[in-house]
Amino acid sequence: MPARQAAPCLRCGDMIDINVAAIVADIRLRVVGFEDAVRSAQRSVSFCVTCAELIAKGDAPPERTQPLNFIVYEGAREIISGDPSFSLLSWLQLRKECGLSVPTMIEPKVLKAWTEFRKAVALPATLERSEGEFVPPEKRLAS
Repeated sequence: MPARQAAPCLRCGDMIDINVAAIVADIRLRVVGFEDAVRSAQRSVSFCVTCAELIAKGDAPPERTQPLNFIVYEGAREIISGDPSFSLLSWLQLRKECGLSVPTMIEPKVLKAWTEFRKAVALPATLERSEGEFVPPEKRLAS
């Protein structure tokens, strides 16, 4: 049984098939303040990879006036910032929409991007200040 049913993307309206990556927001309502808490059936809305990435990289909606949009924004941002495959899938989808072929890992442009990614990951995450000067991590460890 599939994890979800085919559904339209809430943002762009394109149909998302069950075998395609997507982000799904599950929503359930419940009553609070009564002894017998009534719950609604769970319902879901889907976002295609491209729209989910655009949501996560966009401006945060105002939490006070758009709380549901803010929750979706925060969730998409958390998921997408933790997994670079969403950006890759979004890029591949853009290439398909432009009528371009899907590249393989041996193509020069892809290898260059992979090399740059590896360099960026290898950089030190932070630099500390010591007496007004930046001290690289390797020098911090030596002292």
